[in-house]
Amino acid sequence: MATAASRELYRNWVIKALKALGPSTPGQVYTWVRTNETVPASDLARSTADGKDTLFEKEIRWARKDLFDKGIVVSPTRGVWALS
Repeated sequence: MATAASRELYRNWVIKALKALGPSTPGQVYTWVRTNETVPASDLARSTADGKDTLFEKEIRWARKDLFDKGIVVSPTRGVWALS
């Protein structure tokens, strides 16, 4: 299932959210991105294969993982994301 927005765009959204919010929970990042960016309706509407999340939430988490692997995002405490 392909996303309407690119992975690069999702990574940029996560960075922008963390710049604006500071250290944040995933839920805070989801809310900031939905409020401040033009997220494709299809990404918000489609569920993942297991039905637990939207494609949007899954892509935000993948973006965070990519940024974490590159050393751009850290997790200062469990369940909190921050820019390094």
